[in-house]
Amino acid sequence: MSEVAEVFETLQRWFEPGVIKTPRSFYFSLDGDEKWTVRLSKDACVVEKGKSADDADVYFKSSTQMFLDVWNGRYTPSAKDFLLGTIKSNNPMALKDFITAFRKK
Repeated sequence: MSEVAEVFETLQRWFEPGVIKTPRSFYFSLDGDEKWTVRLSKDACVVEKGKSADDADVYFKSSTQMFLDVWNGRYTPSAKDFLLGTIKSNNPMALKDFITAFRKK
Protein backbone atom coordinates (compact mmCIF):
# COMPACT_ATOMS: atom_id res chain seq x y z
CA MET A 1 0.00 0.00 0.00
CA SER A 2 1.34 3.43 -0.93
CA GLU A 3 1.90 6.14 1.67
CA VAL A 4 -0.91 8.17 0.09
CA ALA A 5 -3.29 5.20 0.26
CA GLU A 6 -2.42 4.81 3.95
CA VAL A 7 -3.39 8.45 4.56
CA PHE A 8 -6.75 8.09 2.83
CA GLU A 9 -7.48 4.69 4.38
CA THR A 10 -7.07 6.17 7.89
CA LEU A 11 -9.02 9.42 7.38
CA GLN A 12 -12.20 8.10 8.96
CA ARG A 13 -10.30 7.26 12.13
CA TRP A 14 -8.99 10.84 12.42
CA PHE A 15 -12.22 12.59 11.41
CA GLU A 16 -13.40 15.20 13.93
CA PRO A 17 -17.25 15.39 13.92
CA GLY A 18 -18.70 18.90 14.07
CA VAL A 19 -15.81 20.70 12.38
CA ILE A 20 -17.34 20.71 8.90
CA LYS A 21 -20.41 22.95 8.84
CA THR A 22 -21.35 22.56 5.15
CA PRO A 23 -21.17 19.14 3.46
CA ARG A 24 -18.51 19.04 0.75
CA SER A 25 -16.91 16.57 -1.59
CA PHE A 26 -13.17 16.69 -2.26
CA TYR A 27 -11.39 15.09 -5.19
CA PHE A 28 -7.63 14.47 -5.06
CA SER A 29 -5.55 13.69 -8.14
CA LEU A 30 -1.90 13.09 -7.31
CA ASP A 31 0.73 12.47 -10.00
CA GLY A 32 -2.02 11.10 -12.19
CA ASP A 33 -2.03 7.67 -10.52
CA GLU A 34 -3.49 8.35 -7.06
CA LYS A 35 -7.13 9.45 -7.23
CA TRP A 36 -9.38 9.70 -4.19
CA THR A 37 -12.78 11.19 -3.38
CA VAL A 38 -13.63 12.26 0.17
CA ARG A 39 -17.09 13.39 1.24
CA LEU A 40 -17.29 15.30 4.50
CA SER A 41 -20.34 16.37 6.43
CA LYS A 42 -20.91 17.48 9.99
CA ASP A 43 -21.00 13.88 11.25
CA ALA A 44 -19.42 11.71 8.56
CA CYS A 45 -16.34 11.08 6.47
CA VAL A 46 -16.68 8.81 3.44
CA VAL A 47 -13.52 7.91 1.51
CA GLU A 48 -13.58 6.27 -1.92
CA LYS A 49 -10.72 5.30 -4.18
CA GLY A 50 -10.99 6.92 -7.59
CA LYS A 51 -13.19 9.70 -8.82
CA SER A 52 -16.67 8.96 -7.53
CA ALA A 53 -18.04 12.51 -7.56
CA ASP A 54 -18.86 13.82 -11.03
CA ASP A 55 -18.38 17.39 -9.91
CA ALA A 56 -16.57 17.52 -6.59
CA ASP A 57 -17.03 20.73 -4.67
CA VAL A 58 -13.26 21.03 -4.24
CA TYR A 59 -10.42 19.50 -6.17
CA PHE A 60 -6.73 19.26 -5.32
CA LYS A 61 -4.23 18.33 -8.00
CA SER A 62 -0.52 18.16 -7.30
CA SER A 63 2.38 15.81 -6.88
CA THR A 64 2.19 12.99 -4.38
CA GLN A 65 5.11 14.50 -2.49
CA MET A 66 3.40 17.91 -2.22
CA PHE A 67 0.26 16.29 -0.84
CA LEU A 68 2.22 14.29 1.72
CA ASP A 69 4.26 17.33 2.77
CA VAL A 70 1.08 19.39 3.30
CA TRP A 71 -0.73 16.56 5.08
CA ASN A 72 2.21 15.85 7.40
CA GLY A 73 2.70 19.53 8.25
CA ARG A 74 6.09 19.79 6.56
CA TYR A 75 4.83 22.41 4.13
CA THR A 76 2.20 25.14 4.19
CA PRO A 77 1.03 26.14 0.71
CA SER A 78 1.12 29.79 -0.25
CA ALA A 79 -0.62 31.75 -3.01
CA LYS A 80 2.53 31.26 -5.09
CA ASP A 81 1.94 27.48 -5.21
CA PHE A 82 -1.49 28.06 -6.74
CA LEU A 83 -0.35 30.84 -9.08
CA LEU A 84 2.53 28.74 -10.42
CA GLY A 85 0.35 25.65 -10.75
CA THR A 86 2.33 23.53 -8.29
CA ILE A 87 -1.06 22.97 -6.66
CA LYS A 88 -4.27 23.28 -8.65
CA SER A 89 -7.57 23.79 -6.88
CA ASN A 90 -10.88 25.46 -7.53
CA ASN A 91 -11.20 26.44 -3.85
CA PRO A 92 -7.90 26.78 -1.95
CA MET A 93 -9.62 28.06 1.20
CA ALA A 94 -11.74 24.90 1.46
CA LEU A 95 -8.56 22.83 1.45
CA LYS A 96 -7.70 24.36 4.80
CA ASP A 97 -11.11 23.22 6.09
CA PHE A 98 -10.26 19.72 4.89
CA ILE A 99 -7.06 19.60 6.96
CA THR A 100 -8.77 20.96 10.08
CA ALA A 101 -11.51 18.29 9.84
CA PHE A 102 -8.99 15.70 11.06
CA ARG A 103 -7.21 15.44 14.38
CA LYS A 104 -3.73 14.20 13.66
CA LYS A 105 -1.32 12.98 16.26
